[in-house]
Amino acid sequence: MTITAAVDGSALGNPGPAGWAWVVSEDCWDAGGWDHATNNIGELTAVLELLRATAAAGLADEPLHVLADSQYAINVVSKWRPGWKKRGWTKADKQPIKNLDLVKEIDRAIQGRTVTFEWVKGHAGHPMNERADDLARACAEAFRDGRVPPGGPGFAKTSAPGDEGETSSLPAAPTPALVTAEDVRAAHTRFIRAWVAGETAALTELAAPGCHRVWPQGRITEELAGSAPTGLKVGGMDVREVAPGAWLVCHRSTWAGGSSFDSSLWTAAPGLKVVHVQSTMLA
Repeated sequence: MTITAAVDGSALGNPGPAGWAWVVSEDCWDAGGWDHATNNIGELTAVLELLRATAAAGLADEPLHVLADSQYAINVVSKWRPGWKKRGWTKADKQPIKNLDLVKEIDRAIQGRTVTFEWVKGHAGHPMNERADDLARACAEAFRDGRVPPGGPGFAKTSAPGDEGETSSLPAAPTPALVTAEDVRAAHTRFIRAWVAGETAALTELAAPGCHRVWPQGRITEELAGSAPTGLKVGGMDVREVAPGAWLVCHRSTWAGGSSFDSSLWTAAPGLKVVHVQSTMLA
C-alpha cells in the first residue's frame, strides 16, 4: 500500500512566524510551527515530521509518495542530499549547506524507506496541497498572534486485519535518540491544547510517573488537568536541553486580567513525557 501525503511550509515575512503541515486525509494530518523560521525550514520540517509519523505508526515498510510545491525541499531530499552526505556533508562548491541539522535528521529518518516525490503547483486548486498550505499558514498565524497553534490527530489509531472495531493507540513521541527542540516544543503545545480543551486522557498520557504541577496560586497537584483561563495566549517558547534527555520549556502566558511565567520539564526516556509544570503569577 502506497501512502500519499502532501507537505507544505509557511513563513509570514520569510523569515517570521512559521508553520509546517502534512496531510494524508481529513482524518490523518498534523501541523506545528515556530515564532521565527523560514519557509524552507517549514517545508523540510513537514517532510521530517511525515517520516517520523509514518514510522511511529508502524508504516515505515510502506512506500511513501510525497506531494510538495517546493522544488527546494524535493531537491534537497531526493537530489542533493546523497551527494552532500557522500562528500561528508559538504557541497561541491564548498559553500555551507543551509539547514544542515534538519537535512541530517531527514537523512536518518529516511534510511531504508521507499520514498518518492512529486511536484505540484502551489495555489492551483490541488485539494491536498491546498489543505496542507492552509494548515501550515494557520500555525504561522497562531504563533504571530500568540495563540496555541492547531494540531492534528496524526496516525491516531490503527486496526490489524481481521480486528474490525478494535483499535490501539500509536506511540506519539519519537525515540530519545531523535528528540529535538522542535519535538519538545510540539509536545508542550499538545499539553497546552489538551489542557485548554479539558482533555484529561491526553494530559494523563503526556505525564511522566510522579509528575507534579504547580499552579499560579501555589497549589500543587499530581494531575495536569484543571480549569484554564479564558482567552489564554501563549508567548514565544524558549526550549533548551538542560541535561542529556532533559528539556526545559519556558514562556509567558496572558489572559483576560492576568499573566504568568510558565515552565515545564520534559524527559526523553522512556518516551517524551512531562515531569514538572509550574506557573508563577506576574504583576
